[in-house]
Amino acid sequence: MEQIVIAIIIIALGFYVFKFYPFEKGNVMKLVIAAIFIILTAICKRLAIMIPLFGAESLKIGFEYIPLMLAGYFLAPSYAFLVGLCSDVIGLILVPTGFPFFGFTLGTILVSVIPSLVKEHAKMVSEKNVQYIVIGLISILGIGASVYVYGLNEITISQTLHVITSQEKITLISICLALTAIFIILILVLKRQIHDQEAKEFSTWILCVTLVEIVVTLCLTPLWLDMMYKIPFVVSLCIRVIKECAVLPIEIFIGYTLIKLMKRILLRLER
Repeated sequence: MEQIVIAIIIIALGFYVFKFYPFEKGNVMKLVIAAIFIILTAICKRLAIMIPLFGAESLKIGFEYIPLMLAGYFLAPSYAFLVGLCSDVIGLILVPTGFPFFGFTLGTILVSVIPSLVKEHAKMVSEKNVQYIVIGLISILGIGASVYVYGLNEITISQTLHVITSQEKITLISICLALTAIFIILILVLKRQIHDQEAKEFSTWILCVTLVEIVVTLCLTPLWLDMMYKIPFVVSLCIRVIKECAVLPIEIFIGYTLIKLMKRILLRLER
């Protein structure tokens, strides 16, 4: 039943993006760019490391999200949908995992579509407002992670009860808050060193990455793992909350460096 519901959501999302953001007729360049991003995603997927979490390989460490998000950033939502869908299908061919679970397909599509939709709507928002949204989301993520960890008293893993000590809570909360504060300071410092147009582009990219990680990594992926492997949502979320505080800055700064590089390459190709 879950598979049917998720498949309907994928179809509805595809209908929406292709209706309101259709392919540009005769624009072969964007199809070529989409194909390149699909290949890059497949390569990054092969290089990812799966860490066993409570009896199942469920925590992935890798950078396959970066080419997917870059595809969404440079292409319209319809192309981004195609990149996400094809990347998931090719990933299943390269790394077979049995019968595909459409939840992960939806997640892969959203990783590419969310940045595309964000960039489309960010055009109507001022740079200052984009910056406020970004800092607000990052602050909510850091504070929310800290509150979440503080509220955890015990975790049941494979019928084994683990009591979380006060020292463990303090350590995890300190890491979350420190990484959040450093992240916000770095953003503000870097934005002072670039002109207004680049500042908005930088803020928009941060917003794209943050929304992708919150929606897909923190909300949907733990839900799919709970459905498939019966890994408790709370347990999976606890691990990912800590992971995101460290991964987010890496994805943002690597991705933004690649954005500037790709803009130069595309500018030369257009000439």
